[in-house]
Amino acid sequence: MELLTFDDSTALAKAAAQRALQMIKEGLDENENVTWILTGGRTPGTAYKLIAGQADAVDWSRVNIGMGDERCVALDDSESNWGQAERDLLRHLPLADENLLKPAGDVSAQEAADHYEVLIRDLPQASPEIPRLDLLWLGMGEDGHTLSLFPGLDEIEETGRLVASVYNSPKPPPQRATLTLKAMGGVKACHILVSGAGKSDALGKALSEGEISDLPVARVAREIELQGGKVTWFVDKPASANL
Repeated sequence: MELLTFDDSTALAKAAAQRALQMIKEGLDENENVTWILTGGRTPGTAYKLIAGQADAVDWSRVNIGMGDERCVALDDSESNWGQAERDLLRHLPLADENLLKPAGDVSAQEAADHYEVLIRDLPQASPEIPRLDLLWLGMGEDGHTLSLFPGLDEIEETGRLVASVYNSPKPPPQRATLTLKAMGGVKACHILVSGAGKSDALGKALSEGEISDLPVARVAREIELQGGKVTWFVDKPASANL
């Protein structure tokens, strides 16, 4: 585990953007293609805009791009994670359509999960039935959730699927599709971006409790590391107040 602390969310976003480009370049030196799984949120959005200004930094035709979780809304809806990434990043890069793991959008949670499971399973494999996810970006909520894996909900215990359906998210909209702990088995590198004082309690708990923390973000990070992946936390000073 690596912990990087920055003065503010802008500095955090800049560092995350630079590290992502570095990781993608290194991955393309090793493999024919690289898969980068994105996250929603304000700080990632700032990083996406920085990367969008460097469209010639890597060979984007060899980069698969997906989303860690998605709300069951139209992809052009303001609540759509994919819609945000499309506006801030994807439309500005020379990406091949076949490399975009595009969510289904405004369908039921089960339909969305089934659709995304098929896309994820078509990726190069890290091990049998586990796709290789070269770089995973995650955020964290004030309750310690990440992806659409929330404290107290059953989806965190899903072991049979790579993508779970969520019908009762405590944050609207209630229906979502999300990667599961099983999918974390193929993650090579994970960057968790956490900014803002409102997240300091959950971040402090996740990192101080370590292997006994039951917060989803801690369980996800732990699973990635158990399977040989590397987790790097990018946090700003307000979020790190309780570390």
